[in-house]
Amino acid sequence: MNATPELVNPTEKAITLSDIAPKWAKRLEKERNLPFPLSIRWFKWYFELDIPKRCIVGEANGSSSSYEKECKECNRIGWQFGHSFLMRSRSGFEKDVKTFLQHWSEKHVT
Repeated sequence: MNATPELVNPTEKAITLSDIAPKWAKRLEKERNLPFPLSIRWFKWYFELDIPKRCIVGEANGSSSSYEKECKECNRIGWQFGHSFLMRSRSGFEKDVKTFLQHWSEKHVT
């Protein structure tokens, strides 16, 4: 049996990181690579990723940490961003962005 494909509204634009976390989107667009470990920029990113209201997920949630209690998946993805950053994995970070955008589109866009 073939499943019927979901109908997609062709006028509906896919959500981007710039739409929900413009500060982080601009940073990631500007930086080809993640900051060099232990550099000033690295420490700045590291601490911002570790502070729930300042990380990517926090920015998308209006610079609030309320998502930690309200959405387990947002909380998990937020920690995943930090892990990918510490592992210096740009591809992991990009995968985290895709995962987050998909989750945001499915659960938080009204």
